Amino acid sequence: MPSLTPSIRTVLDRVREAEPIFTAAEIALIEPVARAIAPIVPADARNLRQSIGALAASLPSQATDEIAGKLKLNTYSSMLDGVDQAALAYACRRCLEELDWFPTIRQLKERIAAYVSPEQHAINLARYIMRAGRRAPVEAAPVPPLTDEEIRRLKPEFRGYGLACGALTQEQIDRALAAGAHQQEAA
Repeated sequence: MPSLTPSIRTVLDRVREAEPIFTAAEIALIEPVARAIAPIVPADARNLRQSIGALAASLPSQATDEIAGKLKLNTYSSMLDGVDQAALAYACRRCLEELDWFPTIRQLKERIAAYVSPEQHAINLARYIMRAGRRAPVEAAPVPPLTDEEIRRLKPEFRGYGLACGALTQEQIDRALAAGAHQQEAA
């Protein structure tokens, strides 16, 4: 994932504005973030044991003997294998705040699924802007006026289109055709 520079963070923070409009340069700045995948740091076995142990020490559960306790710890560890370390910490904090009893694996997984890392949040914002953000109108580069030679080379119908849309004036067409007639006489 690209690093979230202050300029990228500024663009992402603009989502909170009432009706933000994003320039092409801002869109280009956040596009790599929108394409990124948030990194995951899996919790190792030690981290899993400590997290489950902290919950067991803090929240009451049904009484179990030593063998059942080890079996329970192993089951929780295998079912939570590979979860993101930060998501596990978040889920454990939420369990301590919300539950009166030791959580089930399902309750832990629900809270793990609700976790959004700061990186994923930035990716979500960037994807939202790319998908639904209002864009500033792109200013067209000014078109240089046609030379007399270019006007003479146009088919009459294209000269008419240019005249109709305001890209050419009758004066330009007359001047170009007159200059072309003088050049033919001189030759």
